Amino acid sequence: MVYNSARISLSERGRDLATLRVVGFTNREVAGVMLGELAILTVIALPIGLWIGGLLANSIVEAADTESIRLPLILTSESYATAVLIVLMSAAISFAVVARRIKHLDLLGVLKARE
Repeated sequence: MVYNSARISLSERGRDLATLRVVGFTNREVAGVMLGELAILTVIALPIGLWIGGLLANSIVEAADTESIRLPLILTSESYATAVLIVLMSAAISFAVVARRIKHLDLLGVLKARE
């Protein structure tokens, strides 16, 4: 999800980011703008995702609970920490891929465009 969100955001805002490069921003500054926004979205989405995931796990366990099958729901702080760690690691990898793609924006196309 994080990677897809980053790719979609880059494709939608690629022209704007290339314009920033033409105006004089460095690759690092342009990547900071893009990745800062994605980092804020990721940090905001983490607690909401943990809450919804807990509700979903609870509903799955309740749906599977019959007289012959009993599944206990065990959500510990370690399971939440593992989930957060996996999301943050995938976000870091996604951000690295997107930052690399920012270096290859079409600056010439932005200069030639008439608006």
